[in-house]
Amino acid sequence: MSYTEDFNTWKEEIETLPKKDVKLPNQPIDECTASAETLATEANKDRDALAEAGLDVTFIDDLIPLAGALRYCQAEWMSEYRARQAAQKEWLEQSPKAYELRDELLHHFSFAYRDESDLKKKVMRIREGGGHSDMIQDLVELASLGEKNPEPLTKISFDVATLQTARSTSHHMSELLADSNGSKDESSTNKVMRDKAFTLLYNRMIEIRECGRYVFWKNDERRVKYLVS
Repeated sequence: MSYTEDFNTWKEEIETLPKKDVKLPNQPIDECTASAETLATEANKDRDALAEAGLDVTFIDDLIPLAGALRYCQAEWMSEYRARQAAQKEWLEQSPKAYELRDELLHHFSFAYRDESDLKKKVMRIREGGGHSDMIQDLVELASLGEKNPEPLTKISFDVATLQTARSTSHHMSELLADSNGSKDESSTNKVMRDKAFTLLYNRMIEIRECGRYVFWKNDERRVKYLVS
């Protein structure tokens, strides 16, 4: 069975795990899943003895498909995380130019509309505020203002093609900012699903290991198979 099929099998149970019960991974996911698969092999050898000690042996059967589901969830989360990290890097590289464009537009607009009372007030209002979201909004508002009132701008030899640049820059930077902020977001659906899948697998591994150590407390050769690796 593929990891996707494993995930689809466990999807509902993963989704419905209460948030209060979720454990954050305490080891690399690849190590956890490899340990789960090894534990499944060893525990299956002792299936009858573990069952006699009260273990729900379906936990043993769950290990390999749950490990597959966890691998699927980890891959989805890491794909999203890397994309967001890339967006954050791109934001850091491109945002200074976006701020520079906004400041240049404000400079030209302030001069071009200096004798137009209503337009001058609009420029002053756009100039207010600060922060990334404000800069993005400023660009699109300046583009709109310039497109509706081009004459004073052409009079000072302003390149009106810059207005379209401002509009497209605003749109692009808005998307980058959303993705960049997302890289810090702990509530990502993919991350939550990864953590829930880990919790389901981890809890089963704990139960099996505790039972194994109990059953084989006098058998070091078998007991070691139930120690945390």
